[in-house]
Amino acid sequence: MFCDLQGSTALSQRLDPEELRDLIRSYQDVCGGAVGRFEGHIAKYLGDGLLVYFGYPQAHEDDPQRAVRSGLAILEDMGQLNIKLKADKDLELGVRIGIHTGLVVAGEMGGGDTVEALAIVGETP
Repeated sequence: MFCDLQGSTALSQRLDPEELRDLIRSYQDVCGGAVGRFEGHIAKYLGDGLLVYFGYPQAHEDDPQRAVRSGLAILEDMGQLNIKLKADKDLELGVRIGIHTGLVVAGEMGGGDTVEALAIVGETP
């Protein structure tokens, strides 16, 4: 699953860097909570995006459903965050979520100084 904050470039022009950092942390907390409830694993934080694996480190028969439920929970929980943000800062955040399913293997890839600790190989987009 990939989760991305919409309009972050416009937000970076509207807010000072500390405010933007705090806003992104709040968004990441919402995402992390929803991902954790469905036993997903945040593989990487990519600026205002998150790459999430389901089925790692523990595989479940229903990992695709867990990913979908997590995505829906993020959208629902963002609604609560947006109520607070609207009242405090007169802004709302939008989120984009993409989910891909398929068989993969997760583990270390590469060599030397360019090792990726948690790469996935298999049916990936």
